[in-house]
Amino acid sequence: MTYCQSITTGGNSFNILNVHGNQYQAFNTDNSQTVDSHNVYNDHRDFSNATIQAGGNINLSQIMRNANDSPAIQSWIDAPNPSINFNAAYDKMTKGTGEWLLNDSRLIQWKESGGLLWLQGKAGSGKTFLLTKAITSLKADNHDVLYFYFDTRDQSKAKATYKGMLASLMLDMGLQFNQAQLMNLYEKYNSGRTQMPADAMKSTLLDFFRQNSSSMFIFVDAFDECDNQEQHPVTEFIQQLLVPGLKIHICVSCRYPANHIGMKAGTYEISLNPDVVEGDIEIYIQQSLQSRPLFVNIKEEVTEALLHGSHGQIRWVDCQIQYFHQLGSGRAIRKALKSLPKTLEETYEQALSAIKREHKDDAQAILKWLLFGYDELTMKMLSEIFRIDFEQQSLDDPEPIQGHELCNIISSTLVVVQQVSHWNNWTDQNERQDILQLGHPSVKEYIVSEEIKESSAKLFQINDQLAHEFIAQCCLIYLVVCGKDGHIDQALFPLASYAAGTWTGHVRNLQPLGDPVKCLSLHLLTDTNTSCLTWMNLTHYSLGAAAGSALPFYYASMVNLPNMISLMMKNGADVNAQGGVYGNPLQAASYRGYVDIVKLLLENGADVNAQGGVYGNALQAASYGREVDIVKLLLENGADVNAQGGVYGNALQAASYGREVDIVKLLLENGADVNAQGGVYGNALQAASCRRQVDIVKLLLENGADVNAQGGEYGNALQAASWQGNVDIVKLLLENGADVNAQGGEYGNALQAASYRGDVDIVKLLLENGADVNAQGGVFGTARQAASWQGNVDIVKLLLENGADVNPQGGAYGTALQAASFRGEVDIVKLLLENGTDVNAQGGDNALQAASYRGKVDIVKLLLENGADVNAQGGEYGNALQVASYKGHVDIVKLLLENGADVNAQGGLYGNALQGASYRGEVDIVKFLLEKGANVNLEGGKYGTALQAASIAPIYWDPHCDYVKLVEILLDNGADINSRGGQYGSPFQAAAIEGNQEVYDLLIQKGATPIDPLFTIFQKDPKIPIPLMDNEPADHQIYCPLFWNM
Repeated sequence: MTYCQSITTGGNSFNILNVHGNQYQAFNTDNSQTVDSHNVYNDHRDFSNATIQAGGNINLSQIMRNANDSPAIQSWIDAPNPSINFNAAYDKMTKGTGEWLLNDSRLIQWKESGGLLWLQGKAGSGKTFLLTKAITSLKADNHDVLYFYFDTRDQSKAKATYKGMLASLMLDMGLQFNQAQLMNLYEKYNSGRTQMPADAMKSTLLDFFRQNSSSMFIFVDAFDECDNQEQHPVTEFIQQLLVPGLKIHICVSCRYPANHIGMKAGTYEISLNPDVVEGDIEIYIQQSLQSRPLFVNIKEEVTEALLHGSHGQIRWVDCQIQYFHQLGSGRAIRKALKSLPKTLEETYEQALSAIKREHKDDAQAILKWLLFGYDELTMKMLSEIFRIDFEQQSLDDPEPIQGHELCNIISSTLVVVQQVSHWNNWTDQNERQDILQLGHPSVKEYIVSEEIKESSAKLFQINDQLAHEFIAQCCLIYLVVCGKDGHIDQALFPLASYAAGTWTGHVRNLQPLGDPVKCLSLHLLTDTNTSCLTWMNLTHYSLGAAAGSALPFYYASMVNLPNMISLMMKNGADVNAQGGVYGNPLQAASYRGYVDIVKLLLENGADVNAQGGVYGNALQAASYGREVDIVKLLLENGADVNAQGGVYGNALQAASYGREVDIVKLLLENGADVNAQGGVYGNALQAASCRRQVDIVKLLLENGADVNAQGGEYGNALQAASWQGNVDIVKLLLENGADVNAQGGEYGNALQAASYRGDVDIVKLLLENGADVNAQGGVFGTARQAASWQGNVDIVKLLLENGADVNPQGGAYGTALQAASFRGEVDIVKLLLENGTDVNAQGGDNALQAASYRGKVDIVKLLLENGADVNAQGGEYGNALQVASYKGHVDIVKLLLENGADVNAQGGLYGNALQGASYRGEVDIVKFLLEKGANVNLEGGKYGTALQAASIAPIYWDPHCDYVKLVEILLDNGADINSRGGQYGSPFQAAAIEGNQEVYDLLIQKGATPIDPLFTIFQKDPKIPIPLMDNEPADHQIYCPLFWNM
């Protein structure tokens, strides 16, 4: 994400560009912090070195106007946002602190020479602030800077992982300096539909750094907060960045020395001992106490006590100051100074023990959610959590929680609120959210520790089982209650999205399952319950879900709930029960990639070759889903490698389409028929060709694939590759004997497919290899019509140069000229005419009608100048004038009449131009046609006369059409009010049947009478059906709505 951030402090405005976010964060002592995050994408070339300058500004609207494809890339990479941490630390930095670090000879030497700078200090010693200070300084000097903050408080867990760090750095580096490569990667990974593995991210980042000629500064904060299992690859990555030639300067902060965590000793090491940071702590204390009346008379006492007790931990000092604010008097503060907690742990024990009895349950709920929830907890979500009644399994009335109320529940030492304003790319608006967060990573460490069990705060000791059970019940009750009506308005129920997406994850973590969770889960997995379908509609599980379509066992397999599956099997669930979009539980789990569920089902008798569902069988589902391990497991358990059925016909075609070369190899090694027919693409080779998979195409050909096999959507592999525009595959297929003129498929042949897609290189290649330039077939009839339709001028020229027939008939648009005219391709129309195309060639319609229909004035002029017959008959609308009148193209109507169009020409759906214009309510055109001599009573067409067409008054065309005025104009020009004929018999009956009251009243006023005698009966009983015409079949009966209320 790209954010432009403006930070104001001390009267100066500082602007920092960072690709991850724009958050303005102001610390308060009442749980609240403020963060504005404006997610805007832009060309980082213009802003990559934006400096931190007093009074500077960055034009956000200009950045937005420069927006490119970055939103899609960002969504695909799904990188955690470290700028939230940066801004939180930046705003809490106290003026004057950290200057010693900037002046330290080791940092200065590191800036000049590169290498690794290791900043080591215990929890709460200010490492994050110092690292942020260094980032700010380097950005101010126009250095290229990347950063990442590991953070165990991040509820998505991404900020504690190796891949999260790589994704963040790759997005930042790519958007700033390598946008083209980032877009190529996005395309390579199936336009973002396939996730990029960590190793590929690392390789990409290393490539980015090698291509970068200038020095790059990389900061990694809180290495110790990286998950233990993830630390080794992070260490290896950092070591790889330190090789000569990369011009990389890396600064890492950590609680532990570099060599204690497997890192080679840093080039430069700075240890934050108490004596080193004491000066910063003193500055912080003085600025925190100044201008606050509460501390005027006791400032020296407080400063001395805090300096003495801090032991180099600025976090400890901050906690004590927050506590002092709650006391409210100097006397109380003096008393507190005598019994200050000695450590951070004692500080947290004191804060937890101080929670009032009536707030303990709410405080526990908050902490459980913050420690083990899977996403951000907003104040709106918290209000919903507090509504949940566990005993009654219901929701209390809504009662929003305010910030000051949160302070009464739990201390800001433990929990803070960030007011975050996220930019919504869909609405182009900032949307403010209040996010709860633990005050510091050490809060979580204490609450889950063994130490708390022996303290006065033991009531607040939380483990994963307690938390997951609580959150699971919250989610399940919420979904069951809110989903009863079949729809959940997420604006009214802000916990719904989280509950729908994560309840299964919380249940999955429980062992054993408690009774409430069992019952609620079973209820939500039963699709005869409305709440089940409502839940699935909020998630990606909704495909094909319908009441009674599958059993709970199937859904438990689909959402990866092994504990529920085991429980249901113990109670006799049929492991092979049919139903659901995937046909059976095994196919559902195979497609979703749940290896453990597949093993569990197979061990308990699941039929590995059971047929049914969208993918036909489990092997095809796993092959399409790119699940190599599951494919191996299924084959080991007897899966038929050539089983037929499903959307892709067989597993090999599914794997070939799914772009997984390892699975294709595995299937072929296990006897897959390389030429098996069936499925949407006919065979594996066509599937691979249409997915641009050169490696798979080669593999299939090497294993005997028939290069000319017919069938499937594209008829053959060559047409598929030509349509997809992959010249390498086209060459490969031709080299292996592909018939360049093979017929079949949607586009008839490869040349037409390539001409439609506009790939000049492939068209040339096909022609060089003998493609018949005039081959007939397919949706466009010929290659030239396909190219003309798409506006591919160069290809049309190329085809003509290679002997394309100038007047071929066929295809959806009859001729190439008609196709180009319909699409408004002026250059191609000129080109075709210059090459002798028959301007009056018929093919259903003609070029003049096509251009008139689409309102292409320039093309209409061009066609008329080249001899187009203005009165040529044919097609749905009979002639060009009728179609232009019907479509409301005034300029074209005038142009056609100026060029001799017969204003009363008969034919087509509406009989004549006047009737067509009248039906569409085109008042101006009706007037103009009448002025030009249109016969107002000319009969013919669907509605008999123009007056009957206008009397229908089909306001669904345009509710602003004044049909009453139109009817008056026609009557004033002599229209016969009682004319007979057309679909409704008369104008009066048309108005009565279609229910246009105003037109009906006008016609009665002007003397209209029912022509059909049945209308007399109808006025007595409007429910009697009336035939439309004397010769109308008996089943074509209608009712007249105007009389229903009489």
